[in-house]
Amino acid sequence: MGKKSIVLEMLSQISRKAGDIYMVNFVDEYPRQLDERGRLILPAKIREMISETVYVTCSLSDNCLLLFTEEEWSNLSEKVNKLPTATDRNAAAFVRLFFGRATSATVDKQGRIPVSKRLIDEAGLGKDVVLVGANTRLELWDSAEWERYQKSISDEVMMEGVLKYDLNI
Repeated sequence: MGKKSIVLEMLSQISRKAGDIYMVNFVDEYPRQLDERGRLILPAKIREMISETVYVTCSLSDNCLLLFTEEEWSNLSEKVNKLPTATDRNAAAFVRLFFGRATSATVDKQGRIPVSKRLIDEAGLGKDVVLVGANTRLELWDSAEWERYQKSISDEVMMEGVLKYDLNI
């Protein structure tokens, strides 16, 4: 276990003992490239915030991949474990597809994570990608798709969200 992992685990344990949930908040955009083997080099700022394992899965709503820290994946798993999968077919389908499409990836010494060809194809990623901070997770977008997406979202849509969810920004 590396020094970062030990520190993150200690913080996590301290936070749990204090009744808090240790959470990493990701912000910013990071232009990146996938190498010929489908590996992504994480920015140094991001590497400092995560442990040695990340979880990657397809977004259910957009053409991108979602990257979760071990801690956030565990939090998400705990919530999903409460779903009535034995009696609700939609809940069972969600669990199968969301977790069945996911994969874990180990960050290597150069800060690279391997992204499976299956996930790259599913999200339509090319060589040029953008890693986007999305609060408790990171999103991996094809660069051209990310540009299109940003242009398609208007300020009115963002204001509707602020009002709908009672955010006082």
